[in-house]
Amino acid sequence: MKKHILYILTCFVLLSCNLTDQNHQNNITVDLIDPEHPPVFEFDDLSHDFGDVAMGEKLTHVFHFQNVGESPLLIHSVQPSCHCTVLKDWPKQPIPPGDSGTITAQFEGKFAGSNSKSISIIANTTPNLTRLLLTASVVGAK
Repeated sequence: MKKHILYILTCFVLLSCNLTDQNHQNNITVDLIDPEHPPVFEFDDLSHDFGDVAMGEKLTHVFHFQNVGESPLLIHSVQPSCHCTVLKDWPKQPIPPGDSGTITAQFEGKFAGSNSKSISIIANTTPNLTRLLLTASVVGAK
């Protein structure tokens, strides 16, 4: 009986770590997609290389973008590829044409060697998926 309870608790903890915060996801409906004049992400950079970082070091990078399209840009979700990348902030409200925003990500060097982590952004853009990339070479020990 104790093994079953422990198993259930373990499963609950592991599954809850993968859940996304539904309060930070916007619903993209048909009325927010304008195929004739879609919003367009224009990032200053789609990738960032932290270079050599110490094991356990936490580093932050801010990705800057502008909506260069002709309709409001709405970000539905922003998801990191693994738990060593934490998303700190991104716009939750529509971004009008010509306006800009930022997506802030924190990378923690948990594994030695070359690290490459992606961030997937789903928005009402065409295409609707944009990927950002963080890279680092983690050296040393904590």
